[in-house]
Amino acid sequence: MSTAASHYRSPFRQMKNKLPSERPTKRRKMSDSDSSSEIASPTPQIPISGVVKLYLVQAKLTAQNISELFSLAETHNLRVSKSQNRATDPEIQLALCSNPEESDIVVTNVHMRQRLERHIDWNLAKEKAIVTPEWLRDSVRQRTILPCGDYAALRELKKTTVEHCPDSDYDADSDQGTGGASPSARSESEEHVELTKAHYTSRYACLRPCPLVCPNQQLVQQLGIIRRSRELEGKDVNALSYDRTISLLKAYPYRLTSSKLPEVSTLPGIGEKMISKISEYVKHGRIRESETIAASARFKSLSEFTTIYGIGASTARKLFDTFGLRTMADLEEHYASRPASPTHHQRGERKLNTPAPVLSIPAALELRTDLDEKIPRAEVGLMHDIVMAELGKLRSGCLSTIVGGYRRGKAESNDVDIVITHPTLVSGSDQVKGLGELLVNRLYERGLITHVMHLSGFQPANALRTSHWDTLEKALTVFILPPDNSRSRRIHRRLDLIFAAPEAYWTAITGWTGSKMFERDLRLWAKVERGLKFDSTGITRRRDSKPYFPRSEKEVFDLLGLEWIDPTMRNADV
Repeated sequence: MSTAASHYRSPFRQMKNKLPSERPTKRRKMSDSDSSSEIASPTPQIPISGVVKLYLVQAKLTAQNISELFSLAETHNLRVSKSQNRATDPEIQLALCSNPEESDIVVTNVHMRQRLERHIDWNLAKEKAIVTPEWLRDSVRQRTILPCGDYAALRELKKTTVEHCPDSDYDADSDQGTGGASPSARSESEEHVELTKAHYTSRYACLRPCPLVCPNQQLVQQLGIIRRSRELEGKDVNALSYDRTISLLKAYPYRLTSSKLPEVSTLPGIGEKMISKISEYVKHGRIRESETIAASARFKSLSEFTTIYGIGASTARKLFDTFGLRTMADLEEHYASRPASPTHHQRGERKLNTPAPVLSIPAALELRTDLDEKIPRAEVGLMHDIVMAELGKLRSGCLSTIVGGYRRGKAESNDVDIVITHPTLVSGSDQVKGLGELLVNRLYERGLITHVMHLSGFQPANALRTSHWDTLEKALTVFILPPDNSRSRRIHRRLDLIFAAPEAYWTAITGWTGSKMFERDLRLWAKVERGLKFDSTGITRRRDSKPYFPRSEKEVFDLLGLEWIDPTMRNADV
């Protein structure tokens, strides 16, 4: 069994046959115990609060590795060995932080100075203990802070890693070095938050762990065809009903048989019509309506048309019904004879301040073969590294996380979504503002971006805003890797860059990670159950617009009163 598997308890293994009530089961006190500290001594003490702060460099780590290390750091306390009697040794808490400057220990799988400097200033690195992920794994396994020098990530930093390791220097009675977190970094301090337990019977998708592939995946796929048909025909309410059913079935941990139908019929949101279709599948192994839709010429045409950027369901129906178009060849001929017009995403926007051409429908048609091709995980990582290397030449010290389907564990992605921030709390917002245009223009000049679909600047957050399209600065682009003799051809890819202020970094990551239904119910839960407004921009209290600034993704869940769900279990869609 892998290390990740040994520490991660599958939600499916915790399921019970009975249906529990959806009441809070755990009480957690959130405090500022992981506030930053100024340390003058060359051999630092663990802060008096009993917290060792870890910063995780995500480069060269898989999504599973990142989730595993986050889980280890957030769910385990360690002891500092000071005597032969472990019971009397002081216990300390591990805490993740989003800023390497605030950390006591930096965990990284990077082993070269040049690569590490893309993420951390070298002078800062010499003031920290820089260790490999094995330090965290072994420390948790032995429940003791192990000597950092044995796990130094870079040979040239071993001496300073030993000097700055908070292993044997902890003094439980020490009065040295406490400090307060920056006000902008504080969350709901000293406030009790009740966490609601996740379970497959929950009303909300954000409380139902959903794997990438579930025991009833074929049933989900057949219902997905009907859902897509309803969406293409403009029947959004009906499509949403299928979305809900699919998200419930993705979380259901047992293979559906006739004996399970009574239980499934009690799941929230599954009505008689859905039970009828589920029963049909259980009995015959197929759903007739799904097969009929999939074979229809109309469904095939509308599905194909809407793969082109700028063509939504309404436009696709018009092309089919009014203009009589049926094939992609018809579509190409139709747009070749018409002047280019802006897509609905571009209408009403400010003029894009970039030399990169806007992706028109004819251009999207030309690129459709490339854009339809799935992106393997290795290429996603390569795209990320290239983008961040170019960004480092514009503004050093930026942090980033690949989100979307990649973070949920997909082997292949339709596009690449990257959330970017600058870790400096005081001036980080100013560091990030306007960075979208600068980076897009640089990537275009370097021949790495060929088209732009959307480019927006920061807009002020508004707790009363009704749209869930957040106010973060975004650049939606078409990207192409640089020439390389090892690649047979260069393939155009969808690349979305999202720029977040430091205080919004973790909400942005949370808001751009989950599937559509997971995120929809996350916003609904925040509104209905917690009186909060949640989107990628941040968390605010609705009654007085009080903002909260979580310092980790786990803290986002804590603020919302939700039990943690791993990113790989947020696949509440087909």
